[in-house]
Amino acid sequence: MRSVFQKRSCLLTTVSCLLLTSIAAFAQTDRGTFTGIVTDASSALIPGATVTATNTATGARYETVTTETGNYTLAQVPAGQYALMAELPGFRTFVRQGVRLQVAQTVRIDMAMQVGAVADEVTVTADAPLLQTESGELSTNVETERLNELPILGIGGAQAGSSSIRNPLAVTRLIPGAYLVPNSAIVIGGTASNSTTIRVEGQDATNGLVRFAQAQTQPSVDAVQEVTVQTSNFAAEHGQTGGGVFNYTMRSGTNRLHGSVYDYYVNEFLNAGTPFQPLATDGRNPREKSRKNNYGGTLGGPVVIPGVMDGHNRTFFFFNYEQFRENRLVNTQQFTVPHAALRNGDFSSALTGRRLGTDPLGRPIMEGTIYDPATQRVVNGQIVRDPFPGNIIPQNRWDPVAAKIQSFIPQPNRPGNVNNFTPEYRSERVTTIPSIKIDHNLSANHKLSFYASSTETGSQFSPELGGSDGLPPEITPARGTFIESHIERVNWDWTVSPRVLFHFGAGYQHNDFKDTSPAARKDPSSGTSNGQYAEKGFDALATFGLPGATRNLLIPQFGAMIGGGGSGGMKNMGPGAQSRTVLIKPTANFNLSWVTNNHTYKFGGDFRLEGYPVEGFTGSAGSYNFLPAQTGLGTLQNLGGGFVGHNYASFLLGLADNGNVSSVTNSRIGKQTWAFFGQDAWKVTSRFTLDYGLRWDYSTYFKEQYGRQPNFSPTVINTKTQTPGGVIFEGEGPGRCGCDFAENYPYAFGPRLGAAWRWSPRTVVRAGFGINYTSTADRDGGGIAATNPFSAPGAGLPATLLKNGPPLTPRPWPVFDAGIGPINLSQITNIIGVAIDPNAGRPARMFQWSLTVQREITPNFSVEVAYVGNRGVWWPANGLRNLNALSYERLASFGLDPRLAADRTLLRSQVQSATAVSRGFGPNSGPFPYPEFPRTQTVAQMLRPFPQFATIGSAYSPLGKTWYDALQVKTTKRLSHGLDFTTTFSWQKELSLGVNSNLNNILDYDSNKTLNSNSVPLSVLFAGNYRFPVLNTNPVLSWLIRDWQIGAVMRYASGLPILAPAAQGQLNNFLFLGNSFANRVPGEDPHTVDINGDFDPLKTFVLNPRAWVDPPLGEFGTGSAYYNDYRQRRRPDESISFGREFRMGEGKSLNIRAEFTNVFNRTPYPNPTSTNANQAQTTNALTGITTGGFGRISSALGVRDLPRNGTIVARFRF
Repeated sequence: MRSVFQKRSCLLTTVSCLLLTSIAAFAQTDRGTFTGIVTDASSALIPGATVTATNTATGARYETVTTETGNYTLAQVPAGQYALMAELPGFRTFVRQGVRLQVAQTVRIDMAMQVGAVADEVTVTADAPLLQTESGELSTNVETERLNELPILGIGGAQAGSSSIRNPLAVTRLIPGAYLVPNSAIVIGGTASNSTTIRVEGQDATNGLVRFAQAQTQPSVDAVQEVTVQTSNFAAEHGQTGGGVFNYTMRSGTNRLHGSVYDYYVNEFLNAGTPFQPLATDGRNPREKSRKNNYGGTLGGPVVIPGVMDGHNRTFFFFNYEQFRENRLVNTQQFTVPHAALRNGDFSSALTGRRLGTDPLGRPIMEGTIYDPATQRVVNGQIVRDPFPGNIIPQNRWDPVAAKIQSFIPQPNRPGNVNNFTPEYRSERVTTIPSIKIDHNLSANHKLSFYASSTETGSQFSPELGGSDGLPPEITPARGTFIESHIERVNWDWTVSPRVLFHFGAGYQHNDFKDTSPAARKDPSSGTSNGQYAEKGFDALATFGLPGATRNLLIPQFGAMIGGGGSGGMKNMGPGAQSRTVLIKPTANFNLSWVTNNHTYKFGGDFRLEGYPVEGFTGSAGSYNFLPAQTGLGTLQNLGGGFVGHNYASFLLGLADNGNVSSVTNSRIGKQTWAFFGQDAWKVTSRFTLDYGLRWDYSTYFKEQYGRQPNFSPTVINTKTQTPGGVIFEGEGPGRCGCDFAENYPYAFGPRLGAAWRWSPRTVVRAGFGINYTSTADRDGGGIAATNPFSAPGAGLPATLLKNGPPLTPRPWPVFDAGIGPINLSQITNIIGVAIDPNAGRPARMFQWSLTVQREITPNFSVEVAYVGNRGVWWPANGLRNLNALSYERLASFGLDPRLAADRTLLRSQVQSATAVSRGFGPNSGPFPYPEFPRTQTVAQMLRPFPQFATIGSAYSPLGKTWYDALQVKTTKRLSHGLDFTTTFSWQKELSLGVNSNLNNILDYDSNKTLNSNSVPLSVLFAGNYRFPVLNTNPVLSWLIRDWQIGAVMRYASGLPILAPAAQGQLNNFLFLGNSFANRVPGEDPHTVDINGDFDPLKTFVLNPRAWVDPPLGEFGTGSAYYNDYRQRRRPDESISFGREFRMGEGKSLNIRAEFTNVFNRTPYPNPTSTNANQAQTTNALTGITTGGFGRISSALGVRDLPRNGTIVARFRF
């Protein structure tokens, strides 16, 4: 909490600067609008009438005057419950009470006045109509009070994802055409995943640090008044989004003191056991011990200081405090640790008795043999080594660092050589979200509000968040999760005149994300909050005797060391990455509304800066990989499809095959975003409204503040190889290119047009079309790391001995040199940096349209049918750009064709081989690129456009496309007779090219158009609550029955598509473009059973290998990545709550209920193995259980959805 309410000099500086520059910054807000006409009893229009909207909770008044045409519009009105009043001398005062206004909603209330005295009142009590009559946009609005009543805000992985705490983004489940995986992916309208934006109090609060993890910066659910999501054809004031705009309006205090206390409690006794796991001792599916609490409270009201200040009708506060705590015992993981024999250097378990051939001395080569590299010599031009006697490595030969590391590895606690260890460790997590909002009415014409919140998360050991595995801190790959974020907002509203309104807002967002490993913390057992966070670092030299770290902070990383033939080994150790990443984002907005005659004009815009200081520690302690080659026979490795040597044997000898050590980096990348808009809501007639507007967006591409990000240039001469293809640095100064990597797109003009026609009193037809631009591509950290890779100088030789550490002196960072890669001319490594696309400054563009018919069946029930479509271009799709691939045309220029067997053999051959020399592609040939080029590399590598590099990654490439068409049906039943519900139905088609999908052949751009990987063609949802009524009968019976509540959220949808099997022609070895997909066989069903029917998942291969055939060798497949009839099993989403509310008088109540997800405990099958249709299908001859192969459902693949989970909820309101 301390971090929220401290005086922040950075915030004050930011707000001051934005106030001074506000004339250049305009934007949208989080308010709503009242509109309508005022007439007399004969329907004649009445100009000059005073119309007032009074907030019934705070007394705040908003006033305007009807125009010459009798129209009135009250814009920029905060959401809430209002009474509308129309006054004019000679007429009775008209009052409409009980009208609720929601965010971004335009509510039409027409008022008919009667002749009489002003003192006389005509009062009508009714809620706002369900019909949306004033615009063509599509939106969903849900108050958090309703979210709290539905079983949708569960805690833990079932609904909140790995974030665990309740999340207001759960409202996504109620939106037609939306797809949500909590804390992972949000897709709306077939757009790019996580391309939505989030606004808090009218200003952008999207977590650009990690877009899929919006929970890092989320507000508390109980601090939010309502969530409005605009998904299509929104007005010009909204933009810079892909899938839609989530607008959070935060709760304010009222004239009455009110609040709540709540707790969501999870205990494993409410949960079902996890399937596909070893049975517990009682013979049932195991249940992890899990204790979770999500508790908090709210308090709001007027600011009253006795004798000093009475804030009724003037100054209000609302305070919220929420905390999530999780404490569970993790005991369902399984992985491999070295068994007793391996720990003693005994690898006899690797021997299979299979003879693979003979060595040059005529000795048999037995599968699983461990060879002594110290005995290596060359006989008849081939490498010869002697086996270790008995396949045992003497301990006096062990590397001392390896021996020390092994001493930290726990002993197996399960039988077998593999999957022989089940850890048991405690996983704790704490997330705390305090917030406060202050509203103050300076006068009738000036209103201020201030909001501040903080979201802090701490978890040192978490399987979901940090890859925890229960290993000791010195060797675990676990990375902690320590996040501190805060948001501040200031908004000022000025009623310049009854028809002119002015709004200004300024804000600041900060997110600090650290993922420190447990051994690097001062005391990882001291707690999980950031307040107890402190680094001590990790000294690998002192702990293991391993030198070479560029900074004593990280645990060294060791790749998995699992040997062949089920002989065992060791899983990976040490964290794969670590950094400290910060988001700094000041924001501002400004708009002006003007009502005249039949028009409501609005002008404004938006401005924000985004800065990302990043400290990169990945690889600073070194990473090491161990392969069988170092204890095998070098070039004879994998002879006859068998294996010799062992990864763990190479580890014990300290013979690393390859690795990397990196310098610590400290970069600062950022961008800025501007937007300006103008729009008009024109009431052409009393039944027809036309919205039109124009928006201009400008967003820069991400730049490193000091020009330290390297960018690949295909034309610059590499200073090491003296060939084209090197690195350049942006900006001016020594080592800089004096250039910009890309140009920003200045033509993002987005016209908007919407229309609403009230066909009849109960029917509205709406339509809209618009062009919307997103912001430029998200932050891509590629190329910032200062890697120093190393690899074996030859087959079977070590790159280094573990006790010696890295075999090189790491480069410092930064180095402004076009030849910083390759690091070692004798090796081929990935480029240092990335290839930033010259069009990186181009935002994605969407054409959106819709046609909607809405019918009011009763005043509390409406039906809406809509056709919704959009087309998107310029989405980020880095996979479609590969600067170092071989094309058919390039190979043809050398007289080669990969479709010919002889040419494929040549391309796979080493440059120094007789095959390459005989074909004119040897070391002395014309294509040989530079003298130091490694002769052990393949001819294919030599012929690449830039042979000194392997992969050249691309960044910010705006090459993706999307297509979306849908029929969406929505019914809304407003609360009456104890019942309220919403139903949605979507029938949609989502296609993409390079966006949310895999690629088949980037040499043929259009061939990559396919179904979106998140495609859900059919979905239906029901979300509702029913409260048992008070009966006019026996009081005791009535008390027993009344106020019981049943809630349900039921969603049924198509299964997600399965990725087509990869072609097995090894095309990547020739073209470096990744493998293509297998082709479909006409007439063959891709499934062997009804994937949604009844079958035994342990004994059934559910996918049909005969449905697929590899393309001819050397050719790409002609099929698609996804097919509509090739899908995963459907996964119904069924949640139910049951409980009761106990009324205590004077606005007090206690609600107690139980909520269950997957209430019917449907078994969530893991997805089948689907990558290789040629993989042999094998079963256990005795049990019939599948043991491997294409289409197998394997528990090792993990269960995507949880079994039944329960939560006890208690809420007290006053």
